Amino acid sequence: MATRLDKYGRVVLPKDIRDDLDLKPGQILKVESIDEKVILKPVKKELPLHIKNGVLVFSGAATGDIVDAVKQHREGRLKKVSLQK
Repeated sequence: MATRLDKYGRVVLPKDIRDDLDLKPGQILKVESIDEKVILKPVKKELPLHIKNGVLVFSGAATGDIVDAVKQHREGRLKKVSLQK
């Protein structure tokens, strides 16, 4: 198969290849250049949320003060529960 680079440097992947690799619009592709070859690899995003023993678990990287966030969340839940009685 062959495709053409347009004036903006874009390439359209043939539909058969997109279908075979289950590529969707907006999919991120890793681009590598090795020995005068251009290699595109789909980046598979793992969801940071999954269920473990019936509990929803976050397995991503922390971006803030987790201890404070948990404390504030617990305080909010306790206030809500105490108002329901």
